[in-house]
Amino acid sequence: MTSEERREARYQRRKAKRQERREARCAALGDISRVYSYRKMFFYGKRCCNGVRWKQSVQNFESHLFSGTARRRRQVLENTWKPQKCTHFTLCERGKVRPIDAPHITDRQVHKVHCNEVLIPLYEPSMIHDNGASRRGMGLHWQFQRVKDQLHWHYRRWGRQGGVLLMDLKSFFPNAPHRTIYQRHQEFILNPDLRRVADLIISSSPCPTPGRGMPLGVEPSQQEMVALPSAVDNWLKCQKGIHCAGHYMDDYYVFLPDLEELKKLAHELVRRFEALGIRVNKRKCKVIPFTKPFRFCKARFTLGPTGKVTVNGSRDGIKRARRKLKLFYREFKAGKRDFKDIEQYMECQSAYYRNFDDHGRLLRLRRLYHAIFFGGAQCINSPETGKASA
Repeated sequence: MTSEERREARYQRRKAKRQERREARCAALGDISRVYSYRKMFFYGKRCCNGVRWKQSVQNFESHLFSGTARRRRQVLENTWKPQKCTHFTLCERGKVRPIDAPHITDRQVHKVHCNEVLIPLYEPSMIHDNGASRRGMGLHWQFQRVKDQLHWHYRRWGRQGGVLLMDLKSFFPNAPHRTIYQRHQEFILNPDLRRVADLIISSSPCPTPGRGMPLGVEPSQQEMVALPSAVDNWLKCQKGIHCAGHYMDDYYVFLPDLEELKKLAHELVRRFEALGIRVNKRKCKVIPFTKPFRFCKARFTLGPTGKVTVNGSRDGIKRARRKLKLFYREFKAGKRDFKDIEQYMECQSAYYRNFDDHGRLLRLRRLYHAIFFGGAQCINSPETGKASA
């Protein structure tokens, strides 16, 4: 037997073992009547009401939860359930307009069962550890801590040699290819009844382009999109053997001690993403040496000469906060805004910057706040420097 034949035999054995584990996970879920049991649907129906019980539609939904859960369960089992039309609206988050499609609360009950009982148990084992978006026990600040740990790991071996590759996926949700998502359903959801429900949720999702796009605001969209680049993630971690790499939703980072190797890796990553139908924003792809700070998810990371990692929050947020405080003062003097709302806004800003190494920024912002509201209005006409003229 030649070396190529032995290598192919090892690959086939690993492939068979992976398939056995997938079949075991699908068998542990049970059939569709066990996944969509009345007890589970009622439990997740109650969870859909948390935080939004002031809405009339939620009150009507909860008051008929016993009979409504039985009716929707029967529809899912008999293949007659059809998602209702989503409510479309737009949000402006830090200057970026995001279109949101909110499903009806009756559909949210089915979505929660589908995510927590099907997608998460089947998708989670194939996802890398350094993918911290929309996963239990993780999140944005967990991802920041993970980046710091990997910077320390890199510094202990190579110092400040090398750099970081930053990569951004272009319009990640609006450009999501349905073909790739259906292929993942065929690969991971082996039960045909559960796969039928998963395909129905994707095919009925509102998207401007046929066959492409996942809506923001729908819970299955989050789980599908978090796991969508897992093939590239596993290639990067397992086959390339790169320890310091990860991503938060559509923002990627890779640390390597060789800048030229990083540039070659960037071209290969772009090729693999486009092969999956995932578009890459090449304008935002860049290689930055560790001697300079870099930004990841609105935070600035700096690797110092001694190995100390400094993380600063968004600088643009401080500018917006200064402008808003001066606007709030004018509205407060005119009687259009309550002072309790201003205190709450200031506490939100302080809580954000307390998570970073931004004591100086926070101190200057609080000085401006006290100068405006407790030291007179002379600082209203001062320049945007953050220094109040008392």
